[in-house]
Amino acid sequence: MATFKECLEFGKIYERETLKHVEYDSYEFSEGKCKEWDLKTIKDNNITYYEVKSEVNCFKYGNVLVEFTYNHQPSGINATTADYWVHYAIKDTKKKEYNLSIIPVKELKEMIKNKLYHKIVFSGNSDCYIFRMSLFDKYRSN
Repeated sequence: MATFKECLEFGKIYERETLKHVEYDSYEFSEGKCKEWDLKTIKDNNITYYEVKSEVNCFKYGNVLVEFTYNHQPSGINATTADYWVHYAIKDTKKKEYNLSIIPVKELKEMIKNKLYHKIVFSGNSDCYIFRMSLFDKYRSN
């Protein structure tokens, strides 16, 4: 089982990877335990915020996890103020093979409101919506 620090470092790899997939003149990564966003870009004086998530078990189970609380506090989708939810479904970490979905947060919240998730899991410290991976296909960027 990976430690929190290991998971954080793994996530930062994909935050940097996101720069390959979005347009920007300048960018900034959030510092510390920022729950609101992970990446801020500026392009033509327009600011865009991204929440970046990466999962290694998507292909194994065919699901995408979207956390909404951690330790009974708002987290993930319930804490973000980002414009886009960037999701990496990792196929192979060594080869950096993945499916990338860039989803407007408003649309993801609408999917939750309309109960398009497969189920809700209350596990350990995290509570998550479980979506079928295929539901994110229309947002695939690669």
